[in-house]
Amino acid sequence: MLSRLRPHKLAILTAVFIALIYGLPNVFFIASLGDAYQGVPLLQTPNEASYLARIQEVLDGHEALGSPFFFEYKDAPPLSPPTGEWLYALPSLLFGITPAATLILSKFILPAILFLLVYAVLLRLTGDGGLPHKLNAIACGLLIVLGYDLVDYRTVLSYLTGASSPGSFLLWARPVHPILGGIFFFSFLLSVLALVQNTPRQKSALAAASLLLALMFSTYFFSWGTALSVLAALVIIFLARREYRVAAKLAFIAPLGALFAAPYWYSAWLASQSPLYESAVLRSGLFLTHYPLLNKLLLASFLASLIVVVIDFFWKRRKQGPTLFPIQSQTFGEGIEMWHLFCLALLLGGLWTYSQQILTGRTIWPYHFVQYTIPLAMVAGFTLLFNTVRAWHRYIWGMLAAFAAFSSLWFGVYTEISAYTSSKPAYANMQGYAPLFDFLNEREKDCVVFVNETSAEMSELNTLLPAFTHCNRYVSTELFVLIPEDRGLNNYLALLRLRGISSDAIEAYLHEHQSEAAGYLYSNWQGLFGVKDFPDFSDPLLTERLAAFPREYREFLKKDFKTELQKYRIDYILSRGPLDVKIIAQLPNVGQVFEQSGLILYFFR
Repeated sequence: MLSRLRPHKLAILTAVFIALIYGLPNVFFIASLGDAYQGVPLLQTPNEASYLARIQEVLDGHEALGSPFFFEYKDAPPLSPPTGEWLYALPSLLFGITPAATLILSKFILPAILFLLVYAVLLRLTGDGGLPHKLNAIACGLLIVLGYDLVDYRTVLSYLTGASSPGSFLLWARPVHPILGGIFFFSFLLSVLALVQNTPRQKSALAAASLLLALMFSTYFFSWGTALSVLAALVIIFLARREYRVAAKLAFIAPLGALFAAPYWYSAWLASQSPLYESAVLRSGLFLTHYPLLNKLLLASFLASLIVVVIDFFWKRRKQGPTLFPIQSQTFGEGIEMWHLFCLALLLGGLWTYSQQILTGRTIWPYHFVQYTIPLAMVAGFTLLFNTVRAWHRYIWGMLAAFAAFSSLWFGVYTEISAYTSSKPAYANMQGYAPLFDFLNEREKDCVVFVNETSAEMSELNTLLPAFTHCNRYVSTELFVLIPEDRGLNNYLALLRLRGISSDAIEAYLHEHQSEAAGYLYSNWQGLFGVKDFPDFSDPLLTERLAAFPREYREFLKKDFKTELQKYRIDYILSRGPLDVKIIAQLPNVGQVFEQSGLILYFFR
């Protein structure tokens, strides 16, 4: 084993460096706080608390993740598969470590694994012939894992000019998704490459590709959607070249993977039978549209690849005469090499993934696909760079590869330091929530807390509660489960009443808090995020709900508040400072049971 790894020691050292870049911010954070650290780590990326809450839900015995945040719907089939969260829960189940500790460890381990997988894919496509091949693969891996955002020139310019600085850590620090999908996806590409290159143990490669596709089916739509698109492109390419044996092996992966993922498909079928399904999937990001989307990076990469391949063809023809001799051992026809075909499939698959709704009429929040299509363009670009440009002029290739590697290293370190500096004060303050979390964790599991979100701090605390306790939220904008349409409406009515918004002030309040209202009343993601790329897709229901809300709120104020709150389970009310005496008067038998640093928890009897 060591003898096989020794030639790749530079890549392994790079992987260790990447692990430190991703993992050390939390180590520094914990060390800097000392005894003040109370178990709330740096949650480095958007939705990290929600993923941590889903992992906690698995540990609390609700493995299906039917409803991670609301108590009433936990037995419902899940809309998003829970396999990724199960994998993150395993260290807690096996070794008893906390989900927060698992989260920190994952940042050391998983991005480094992703880098090594990208490195391995590049060596498969360019050959493992020596140091230049390895340096090229390392440069590509660094660009994907550390320099992903460098493709956006506007981001780079804003950082260079000082107009802005990173507010979030690197993409692959985000737990569960997209990191697990990235690891499964690049492992899948390695297995597919083994089939295409006709390496030994073809049956093992086929089984591995199918199992990895099944894992993607059971974790993340955007990874398996991209994988299937690339696979389909490869099948079509090899059929066109009459390489029927290769095409047959590749085509067999999809049905075998679907068979391995049968438990997920059964769960998805159960969800689709619910009368709440149609509205739930629209809230979860399904777009019903035929409108095309243009992935500029993939299109530019595709056109550049065609130009470079044509130039390379005539370059070799001029150098070697009419008979072309392939660089690689794996060739399928004169002048066309395996890597040509594979890179073509990567780019075509990526383009199709991004705009398949043109034919299907359905897509799921397509901007998440770029998490994988951008790396596809980078892999194709570095393969092309090495196999063509290096043949023309090795110094040009060397300068480009070195620039990509060092830019990625600079960007990765800069992003982590900037994000750490800006995030540390807020998360240091969050350690003060620990006594509240401890108090709730000493109570029964699945308690429900109604957080009076009167500030950004309290909204943040509402998000953290299910991540660090066994409790659920009474109100939430994360309506991505099978719940009745009116749950969001009832949540918002109750929240505004708890805040003390009067009937006379409701119109003015809605005008000043339009985005907040949309978070509770939206019916699809167009209404929630105002996506301008889909002009044929709108949210008329949101407009209707906003227009009707003042009347509904005035009717709600006339009803008994306690009775209305008890439509759903409620155990506690949490507020910053005491509740208004008028509200307490409406809620008899509500008593204070905890107070710490201005946070007051009321028991709802």
